[in-house]
Amino acid sequence: MEIATALLTPDSPVIETVLAWHWHEWSAEDADADIEKWRERLHSRSRLDRVPFTLVARLDGDIVGCVTVCDDDDKRYADRGPWLSGMLVIGPARNLGVGRRLLRDAAAHARGLGATELWLYTAEAARFYERCGYRLAHQKHTIHDNAVLWREL
Repeated sequence: MEIATALLTPDSPVIETVLAWHWHEWSAEDADADIEKWRERLHSRSRLDRVPFTLVARLDGDIVGCVTVCDDDDKRYADRGPWLSGMLVIGPARNLGVGRRLLRDAAAHARGLGATELWLYTAEAARFYERCGYRLAHQKHTIHDNAVLWREL
C-alpha cells in the first residue's frame, strides 16, 4: 500500500473531485452556499509557492483525501495561523495512515514556506489531531462549538 501526496493546482484533473467532496461534506452548514463560489475558493487555495495551498492524497494511485492550509479560517484566533481546513479522507481509506500523511506533508510544506505553527478547528476529530501531536487551545463545550488545536512546526 503506497500513500503519496501532491499539491493541487487549479488545472488538476482531480480538482472537481475535491470540490465535490467539500461541497458534499460542508455546504449544508453554509446558508449562502453557491457551488461557483466554492469552486473559486478552492482554486484560490491551490497555490504551489505560498499559503493557501491544498494537498491531495493518493492510495495506490487512487485519490482518497485532501487538506488545505489557509490563513483565514477562524475569526476567534485571527492573529494565529496558518490553518488546516477541509481535511477529508474518504471512508474506505480511513485508518490506513492517509490522514497522518496529509498532516505530515502539509506541515512540512507550510514549514518550508516559513510557517512556525499550524492551527485548526474541528467539531468531531479533536482526539485524532491530539494523537497527531496537536494541542488543545479551546475544548469543545457544546454541540454547536468546535475544538481549536495547534501545533508548533
